[in-house]
Amino acid sequence: MSKIIPLHMPYKDTWPVADATVATGWMSGQAGKLDSTGQFAELGIADATMFILMDSPTELATPPTGSLVTGFYGSGTKFIIDHSAEVAASSADRAYEADVASAAPNADLYVSANSKWTTVSTGSVKGKLYQVPTVDNNYGLGILLRF
Repeated sequence: MSKIIPLHMPYKDTWPVADATVATGWMSGQAGKLDSTGQFAELGIADATMFILMDSPTELATPPTGSLVTGFYGSGTKFIIDHSAEVAASSADRAYEADVASAAPNADLYVSANSKWTTVSTGSVKGKLYQVPTVDNNYGLGILLRF
């Protein structure tokens, strides 16, 4: 499962997770939003994005963190989404769309309909790319948040 390597994270918080959401699956580094009751219940899409998920569903499925998800947000947040576990397992799962792998540093990043990072405009800019994911860095995506 992907993991977050925080480099600068001014705002981090926890939110309750709807029971059904734990079983739906997501990856650390994907975008999330809250439902009308203030629970994380669905992945964020485009401008509905509220925060970036730091925990994976497998971390929530086991005690003691079973009812809360950690998310971070805030302009200036700098982090890497490390995909070394996926690379080692020969998995194609990533918290970003395929177009990001061929982007250049400083590219604008958006949140796709799959709640993954993309360079295809889907609304307002959510981040800037500072580390392009490659085989040399375990497909680690470096992002500087803009929201």
